[in-house]
Formats: sequence, structure tokens, C-alpha cells
Amino acid sequence: MHPSIRLYSRIEPVNAVLVAAWPGMGNVAFGAASYLRENLKAVKFADIEPEDVFYQTGVQIREGLLDIPGLPQSEFYFYRDPEGRNDIIIFIGESQPVMEKEYELARRVVEVAVLLKVNELITFAATPVNITHRSEPGVWGVATDGELLSALPSLGVKVMDAGHIGGLNGLLLGVGKESGIHGICLLGEIPFYTAKIENPKSSLAILKVFMKYKHISLGLDGLTQMAHFVEEEVEKVSKTTKQTFFGNEEAGDSKQDYESGKEETETVTDEVRKRIERLFEAAAEDISKAGELKRELDRWSLFVEYEDRFLDLFGRKNL
Repeated sequence: MHPSIRLYSRIEPVNAVLVAAWPGMGNVAFGAASYLRENLKAVKFADIEPEDVFYQTGVQIREGLLDIPGLPQSEFYFYRDPEGRNDIIIFIGESQPVMEKEYELARRVVEVAVLLKVNELITFAATPVNITHRSEPGVWGVATDGELLSALPSLGVKVMDAGHIGGLNGLLLGVGKESGIHGICLLGEIPFYTAKIENPKSSLAILKVFMKYKHISLGLDGLTQMAHFVEEEVEKVSKTTKQTFFGNEEAGDSKQDYESGKEETETVTDEVRKRIERLFEAAAEDISKAGELKRELDRWSLFVEYEDRFLDLFGRKNL
């Protein structure tokens, strides 16, 4: 085994599949894999030392002070299926390396898969299509062999006849095939104009297919709520952009609402903030309460101030 692969605990998976993801368009793949890991409470058992596959490319600035950031992490997690059908190994990379190092990193992930006798590789990705942010995204799929490919239509997955999967989400399957492990890639649809915006709705569509494919149960309330809130925010930006470029009768009202919001923000009382804290506590216990919390934050134009805490409610700090 390559010396850069560090094993922290010994596992013996049964009928294992390996799910792998890195950040990409809409953060669809990374978001789906991260939610899967968190929801299954998968336990870290290995990682890959970053020094051989990543370089320092810059510094971070915090309050005027320069700092050298840590290198991206590449970690393996394990979930034991209580039904004994499919144990799941989840590999999540915080970043994709430079192009000349991609194949090397893919080989190390596959090396772990071979060591653990993984039956199948599954990667997630995004594909931009001509839909809107209000549409329900579909899922496309490709496979490394005909048997796996034939299973996709019954899952509601559309087969991608031609095209290209950029980065490690596609390359890993090719490297796996070279080592005798076949696999599939599930690609969630995203609107062309939101490629750089987080898209939990597409991550949700992928996870629903994955659940059906591997006969597992996931609690999707957190991701569903997040998809709803992101759609709301994109809708607001869309309306503002239309008003800026084209104008309409509602533009004056929108400006008035904004100015009203500013005035309310300036007069936020301690009692308002105490109510917000109570709503945060309630949402932490029951995610369905997040809607009420979001409305209260919007009412006082405080969402930006509390945004990080709000996202943390969903266990999606990287979303």
C-alpha cells in the first residue's frame, strides 16, 4: 500500500460500495456525499496525506493578517449496513488537485477500494441543462459496463449517450475499471446559469436515486429544507436582476421594502434577538422549525448576520 495512505482503524466491509466525491459545479457531488456521510454517521477510518498531491497556491487574509492555509483533506469513512446488504465506504476530497496529480490521487483511492474488496464505485457529479431553478432536476447516468448501465433506467435515471465528465468524479471510474472494479456516475441536472451557486436540490435528486439503488434509508428533511431556502434566495436574486435591467411596476415597491427592512434592522431590540435564539434552539431540535426561523430573520433583515449559524443547522457547513 502506498505510504501516503494512512489507516486509523481496521474494517472488514461486506458487499461494499465506495462512494467518492469532490467539489465541482453547484457543489452537487460534494454536497450529496457530505450529507450522506453525516446522515449515516459514517466513521472516519483512513485518509491520504495531502503533501504528495497538493501544493500551496496562496495565502489567506484574516483581519489584515496573512496566514498559510492547511492543505485539502482527502478522507475515507465507513458505514456498516445493519441489514447486511451493502456496507458503504465514503471518500470525500475537499479539493481536486492540479491536473497532473489527478490520476495519482485516483489510483490511491482505488488502491484502498481493492484492499477492502469493494464491489462497485459510485461517483456523483453535476450536468448543466436548460432548466430553471424552479424545475425538479433529473438525474443522468453513465456506467463502465453494460450490466450496470442496464439498471439505470429502472431507477428513473436517463442514460447519457455522449459527453464528458470533467475531473476526478469521472476519472476515478476509469482508474477503477483498469483495476477490475466497475462503477457508475450519477449526474444531477442544474440550470446553466447557476453553475457557481450551491444546488442542494440537485444533490437531493442524486441521493434519492442512490437510496433506491442501494436500498438504504436516509432522513432527507435537512437537505429538502436547504433546497427550498436556496431556491428562495435564487428567486430573489432573479427578480432583482430583472428589475435592474428591465424595470417593472414593482421596482418602486421593492425599493421601499428594502428601505423598510433597513429601518427595522437598525431598531432590532433585545427581545427580537432573544426570540431568534429561541427559534435557533427549536430548529436544532426539529429542522421543520427552520422555516419559521428563516421568516423571522428575513423580517428583520438579519439573515446575512446569522447565515453561518443557519446553515450549520443542516449539518452543511460546506454547502
